[in-house]
Amino acid sequence: MSISLTAVRRRPVLDRRALTPLVSLGVALLVVGILLASVGVDPLGAAQSMLDSSFGTPRNFGEVLIRATPLLLIAATLVPSLRAGLYNIGSPGQMGAGALAATLVALAMPGQSNLLVLACCALASAIAGVAVAIVPGGLKAYFGVNEIISTLAINFIMISVLGYLLNGPMQSDFANLPQSDVLPPSASLPVIIPDTRAHIGLVLALLLVPLLLLAGRSRMGYKLRVFGANPQLLRQARVSRKRYVIGLMATGGLGAGLAGWVQVAGVDHRLYQGIAEPVGYAGLFVALLGLLHPLGIVVAAVALGFLLHGGDSLQVGAGVSPEIVQVLLGLILLAYAARPPASATPPVAALSDGKES
Repeated sequence: MSISLTAVRRRPVLDRRALTPLVSLGVALLVVGILLASVGVDPLGAAQSMLDSSFGTPRNFGEVLIRATPLLLIAATLVPSLRAGLYNIGSPGQMGAGALAATLVALAMPGQSNLLVLACCALASAIAGVAVAIVPGGLKAYFGVNEIISTLAINFIMISVLGYLLNGPMQSDFANLPQSDVLPPSASLPVIIPDTRAHIGLVLALLLVPLLLLAGRSRMGYKLRVFGANPQLLRQARVSRKRYVIGLMATGGLGAGLAGWVQVAGVDHRLYQGIAEPVGYAGLFVALLGLLHPLGIVVAAVALGFLLHGGDSLQVGAGVSPEIVQVLLGLILLAYAARPPASATPPVAALSDGKES
């Protein structure tokens, strides 16, 4: 039996599935609006406060972009594994590992040139993220361990490791909180938009979008769709399933590790235990709400960046606890998960004995 990978039917760029995130958002906003009204808060006033604090000035919009950057890095590198049916839930742990590695390198290189420090921090964070992701990838590939369970377990391990280090060997001598020393100026990411904090990490994240588009149209993209449809077909096509599983998990770890680097070097400038909250899990939301499409995840990343930044202004502008944003994110994902199933379309157009159709 031979299998034509080029016979895998391409999904249309835009179809009725594009309405799903909008419907999910609408339902979530309606529920949150009712909750706010029930406690005496004007929902429209709260929405206006979020919009003003996010888009009222270039500086405010820059804050949205720096929150969208790590989300886009994580989502873009999760899309290939999600297309193949692998659910890497370990982005928080991989992001924490990347932030830890970047912090250690930056603190060990005071006085070095900015370019050298940035390159070393980026490389260290990428390696750390990949190393953490390879563990559940190997368990899945060789022992069939569920990747959701193993990645969640590693998240708890990494959070505990960060807690131990930041309450002990890495704790700053100038702070009572569990956090590291401030990173040297040479480790800070260059700003790309004047009068904002939007940094060069945004360019790195956006570069992944055309790469993802090209990958989706390549032979590799066809194989991923076959993998997601039926892993048995890969064996018949003499493709190594183990190599694909480990490679896809490592790709997700690469993006999450870099997200940890841009977060610690571009936003926080020091390491703390909750550095991956809520970005780690929200990156998965971005990939799903973006319908695993490169352009869709850009829109979803900016939208969630707006919610995360705008939520911080609610307490001052509308007297609302910013935790309501976490409720909104949960409701959006719940509404998305509860959507009616789409009509099944066979992803493989032809299987034939002896010749390709």
